[in-house]
Amino acid sequence: MTTLWQDLRYAFRMFAKSPMLTAIMLLTLALGIGANTAIFSIVNGFLLRPLPVKSPEQVTVLAAKLEGDTLGVFTLSYPELQDFRKQAGAVADFFAYQLNLGGLSFGSKTKQFVYCRVTGNYFSTLGLQPALGRFFFPAEGEAGGRDPYIVLGYSYWQKRFGGDPSIVGKQALIDGEAVTIIGVAPATFHGTGFFLDIDGYVPLNMMPPTDAAKFWSDRTARALVVMGRMKPGLSLGQAQSVLNVVAGRLAEQYPATDKGVTVRMIPETRARPQPYTVDIVPFIAGVFLALAALVLLLACMNVANILLVRATLRQREVAIRMAMGASAWRLVRQLLTETILLALVGGAGGLMLGLWASRAIFALLPPSKFPIWMDFSFDWRVFAFVLSVTLFTGALAGVWPAWRARRADVNGVLQAGGRSDTGGVGRHRVRSFLVVAQVGGSLVLLIVAGLFVRSLFSAQHTYLGFDPNNLLNLTLDPQQMGYDEARTKDFYRELEAKVHALPGVKSVSLAFSVPMGEVNDGSQIYIEGHPLAPGQQAPVVVFNRVDPPYFDNLRVPLLRGRAFREEDNEHSPLVAIVNQEMAHQFWPNEDPIGKRFSLKSPTGPFLEIVGLTGNGKYIFIGWDKKPYFFVPLAQNYNEYRTLQIRSLVPPESLMPEVESAVHALDPQMPIVGLETMRQSLSGGNGLFIFRAGAALAAALGSLGVTLAVVGVYGVASFAASQRTREIGIRMAVGAGRLDILRLILRQGLVVVLVGVLCGLILAGLLTRQMAVLLVGVHPTDPLTFVTATLLLTGIGLWACYIPAWRAMNLDPMLALRYE
Repeated sequence: MTTLWQDLRYAFRMFAKSPMLTAIMLLTLALGIGANTAIFSIVNGFLLRPLPVKSPEQVTVLAAKLEGDTLGVFTLSYPELQDFRKQAGAVADFFAYQLNLGGLSFGSKTKQFVYCRVTGNYFSTLGLQPALGRFFFPAEGEAGGRDPYIVLGYSYWQKRFGGDPSIVGKQALIDGEAVTIIGVAPATFHGTGFFLDIDGYVPLNMMPPTDAAKFWSDRTARALVVMGRMKPGLSLGQAQSVLNVVAGRLAEQYPATDKGVTVRMIPETRARPQPYTVDIVPFIAGVFLALAALVLLLACMNVANILLVRATLRQREVAIRMAMGASAWRLVRQLLTETILLALVGGAGGLMLGLWASRAIFALLPPSKFPIWMDFSFDWRVFAFVLSVTLFTGALAGVWPAWRARRADVNGVLQAGGRSDTGGVGRHRVRSFLVVAQVGGSLVLLIVAGLFVRSLFSAQHTYLGFDPNNLLNLTLDPQQMGYDEARTKDFYRELEAKVHALPGVKSVSLAFSVPMGEVNDGSQIYIEGHPLAPGQQAPVVVFNRVDPPYFDNLRVPLLRGRAFREEDNEHSPLVAIVNQEMAHQFWPNEDPIGKRFSLKSPTGPFLEIVGLTGNGKYIFIGWDKKPYFFVPLAQNYNEYRTLQIRSLVPPESLMPEVESAVHALDPQMPIVGLETMRQSLSGGNGLFIFRAGAALAAALGSLGVTLAVVGVYGVASFAASQRTREIGIRMAVGAGRLDILRLILRQGLVVVLVGVLCGLILAGLLTRQMAVLLVGVHPTDPLTFVTATLLLTGIGLWACYIPAWRAMNLDPMLALRYE
């Protein structure tokens, strides 16, 4: 311990002797560790931090997929949940929830309420205890009953009711139906719907009677997110084997509905944000962690290079200590103590930078109609990660300089008097190799950043299939106020007329969903005249419910046929309009007009296609050519709608008047959302992912380039200083200033160009794996590669030029006296 204390005191003295060099190394390490801390805190919040429930490692999600499903993932039906409970109950206790958007009325005020309908065993299976009151009993929420109770989310209880404990036992209205508040969820629990801070929970059997008739018995009414708690002692593989057997048995028992359905049990942390059957989110996390690790590696190389320079300057000191009897291990330990101490201080700075960066990233989250909850806070995983990275950085940056010091030629150094680098060519080669690696790594980062930025540009300018400019979206749900169908239709009719009459409004239309919005709908379709093979499932296609002015208002191109008319109502034959991709998939080389398909069964009722639109973006801006169709709102009633307002003035200026028009009809009507179409396109299904990816990649790329410039400049500058006497001799025998400039530049440029070549090869190999993350740009896009190469080469040239310029302006007499 005494020796360690001596090493620490000596390290502090050495750092104090060269404060500028120490500050550069600390800043370099802080930037590298800070970048990794920020990225890891995001990954931790997304994928690693478990639910705040009992034994969270046992909690899983069932990810179901239907062959031919356009959406790529769907939930399960209540009959399927019951089948898994009965036939796979030995491996897990299953529970389920369904996300809903409604209105909670209390004390004459109605406010938007995001809630979950849950099975009676939801809270008990998660192992939660209420903060107040009680949770549902296991029998509550099941088929055959109606249990008018509600459990409030803790945040909603604090926000809406000020944390009043007397609220338990009082009455409220959800979508106009009376319920009793029976409890409050614990403060740490925000629900099992990732990203969301759920406002409350009601029993599953509290759904509207119109939905209940189909929900309890229809195996195709797949609307439940099913979760399970595995039995203790079972592995995921064992549980999956049982599920496979059950799924196969159900496919044989119910071939019309369950054939082709695969069910995969996924740990809850890997089922975020949705239970995809492919691991796309972990892949994205891995990409950015790898980029951050590359930044850290560049930082380590930078510090190692600086330490090699310091080792050169300290070689006489090391030789004297060895001559006086110090062991090689003692010197290595001293030098490693210095680098690890340096890394610890840099790690503390990196922790602060990471905290700031993670908060800045959280601020980038787009606004949403729903209460968002994302926890990027630091927990023991983040601190353990930072400590591990810090110690690794200290060891990695210091091990080679320490090893070189151990092998120092004591006699050679003492005889030279410390006037030159007795490490010779070997040490110069090591420094040059580190700079080559830095340049290559930074070029990889720069190319990846360029690809993400180009992908963002492509997404911003991609053809959407409609005109998003001068469009305002007003989203409402009169069911939140307890409106019935007739009253809802009257309300929307009056609202359309009021808003259309506002100054600055050109046209209006109604739709269930907004392109790239947060709400979408899909259905299995049955093509007339194309019977399914035995056991084959009908494909699932996404669709929208719209009114007749929709296509003109959004400027959706109608290629053939006609748009919807006012006569297309509940009393007329069912009609639909399909896009080109749907026509191509289901009626190739045929005219789709007049073709028919059903949303119910192979025998009908059938919808007749009356129009054909161009392809567009509907669910996610990164998806291309998905089948899609439209049906009239008048034939497919839905309370939840968005009034889309085409304006002659900036759409933001209409917001106050539009709100006034709503409240003139009903002062208590909650407004679910009011935003421009451009704002909507910035959401999670729109440009947000591309903007966040481009911002993160650009930040990491900038850090990489900065570290590379520092490395190139440092090596070029040190190499020039080591050749000061040589330069003086060359100038004394007649070398010109340009000769000296070429001499120093050539040495630096060779290193830069070799690094660029290595970086191009590595980038070409790595970026091919990123194709799934890019839109409208090839992973080996020549423009990006050439631009990044020229940019980094130019920066490297500038970094080499400065020490070369200083060298060619040396006074030969001073250079000859330099030692």
